[in-house]
Amino acid sequence: WSASWQTAATNDTASMEIKMAPGTRGFTLTRRRFLSVAATVGIIGPATTAQYAMARTLTPFRVLEPVPKVLEPVPDVIEQVIPKAGMPAGITFKDSIQQLIAAGVIDPDKYRASAKELPAWVERLFHASSDDPVVFTEATAPYLIDLLWAIGLSNRAAFNENSPINTLSIPSYASTGGWTFGRQQNGYVYFNKVQVVSLTPEQQKMVLKVAKTTYRPCCNNSTFYQDCNHGSALLGLLEMAASQGATLEGLYRCALTANSYWFPDNYAKTAFYFSHFYREAWLDIEPRIILSADYSSLSGWESNVNSRLRRANVTLPGISNEQQGC
Repeated sequence: WSASWQTAATNDTASMEIKMAPGTRGFTLTRRRFLSVAATVGIIGPATTAQYAMARTLTPFRVLEPVPKVLEPVPDVIEQVIPKAGMPAGITFKDSIQQLIAAGVIDPDKYRASAKELPAWVERLFHASSDDPVVFTEATAPYLIDLLWAIGLSNRAAFNENSPINTLSIPSYASTGGWTFGRQQNGYVYFNKVQVVSLTPEQQKMVLKVAKTTYRPCCNNSTFYQDCNHGSALLGLLEMAASQGATLEGLYRCALTANSYWFPDNYAKTAFYFSHFYREAWLDIEPRIILSADYSSLSGWESNVNSRLRRANVTLPGISNEQQGC
């Protein structure tokens, strides 16, 4: 085939005529469309968008016809990302909630006042130790973020001494000042104060590695920078999982499970992005890649996932275009 640019009024509207072999159909690309396609396959574009392509063997370059606004059939990515049946977190709470209540980190009466009626499983945690497996569902996720938030905020760990929030500004963070379910008015007084989860030096090292390399779509901070409820909750989950025998890859997997249920619209779009551009199924993608700054930080997700889908004029039915926050 051969190609030639035809000059137009602007660079964006200049076009390339693609002449295919005899007997096949030719078509025209605008300059903007060509750049979009080239960026998709990694020919051009920032390094962050090329990293995944470099780690994967993609199909040979081919220029696609313009895609419709909604692709049919749309893969059921929502069920892949947040199954209705739920996903196990890989932990049990044991006596952690009892310890938090005893230390004043959680005041059950204050927490009860925040909801019309608490689920029975939450009430049971307020009264006794539990070995029931924790399962993420759409119904349990809002309560799990609060319970794990308290653990991540207050659990004593050596790496918390170097936490980015361990400064004179600590009372002003959403993760500290926003925690109002303890006996004290501001949750910062509980930061790194209670030995809720015991971790070996090796487990702490593993948790720290995952915490520094996982992100959340509400901001550009890593899990280690627990400046909001999502950051504290995910750190607490990582600590619980590591103490109960999770491997490094297991920590990334449970972190992705939690983030997916806390930010379902973001991760449904991410799953659709990999399906549409790379023909990759959600469960085949390494969690550490999805949770990296390129795909899970606020700016990375917007630039590499949401904007790419918008530029390709692709939408996922039933998913909001609004950015989710804390």
